[in-house]
Amino acid sequence: MDNYNNKLNSIRLEIENTRNMLNELIEQRNFNLLDLEVIELSQLLDQLLSEYDTIRK
Repeated sequence: MDNYNNKLNSIRLEIENTRNMLNELIEQRNFNLLDLEVIELSQLLDQLLSEYDTIRK
C-alpha cells in the first residue's frame, strides 16, 4: 500500500510541476497554443494524467 501511495504522490507532483511549466511556457510563447514546445509539453502532461488515471484504477 505504501508503494501505491508513493507512486500516486510522485505522479501528482510531476503533474503539478508539468502543469506549471506548461502555463509558463504558454505565456512565454504569447499564448500560441500551436507552438511546437507547447504541444510537446501538453502531450507530456496528457501522458502523466493518463498514467495517474491508470494507477488509480
